[in-house]
Amino acid sequence: MKQKKFNSKVAFGIFFEQFKWSLWFLSILVTIHVIVLFFVPNSDAGIVNFFEFSRYSSAIFMLVCGIMAVYVFVTSHVQQGITRKNVYFGIAIGALGLALFLTMIPILVTGIEFLLAEYTALQFTFTSIGSSSEWLMEAVFYLLNIFTYYLIGWLIGVGYYRFGWIIGFLFIAAAIVALSLNGYFWEEDDISSVIPWIPDIQADSSPAIAITGSLILIAALLGVMRLLTKRMAIKM
Repeated sequence: MKQKKFNSKVAFGIFFEQFKWSLWFLSILVTIHVIVLFFVPNSDAGIVNFFEFSRYSSAIFMLVCGIMAVYVFVTSHVQQGITRKNVYFGIAIGALGLALFLTMIPILVTGIEFLLAEYTALQFTFTSIGSSSEWLMEAVFYLLNIFTYYLIGWLIGVGYYRFGWIIGFLFIAAAIVALSLNGYFWEEDDISSVIPWIPDIQADSSPAIAITGSLILIAALLGVMRLLTKRMAIKM
């Protein structure tokens, strides 16, 4: 029981630190989006809502957070007597919490945007949001996508931290493969057109397959990270 409480404390501390980073990121992103709303002409196709607007920026932010995690949290926590196992679970759970937060905020902001467009005199026409089931699917995709990006960034960070910059290039290659697989599951990277024997997955028509594939990739990344960090030398 003490071990579980300790893990939770480490996870919350890591989440909270990255939560503070995300507030700066979201503030800048919302500011940019507001500028787009008021100063970019509203086309016939409509303005991209904040949920769509933030999708790729959030993924890149999570990738950077993952890279930084090993350098910011591992050494300082181990120096305080925290085990590598606790730091591993702390980073993984903290990353999931951060992914949940960065998924909920764009949904909330987008909801406010649609309410303003519908019930005020502001002349905004947003792109269609689809049905509630489509929204749920998009939210799941958003969450799994940015969480995967974090894990891939973490993989790159550990590769450079543990093995140096030469072998670190191999981890970048592994990260590119993981990103390609992630894009394949969600129709962002058409691997099947390059490798004919790989079936074409349509996330819209086969969400269960896409989600399952994404979860398997996440589990594989978490497993690899546990193996890499289990006996990793700590730079004091």
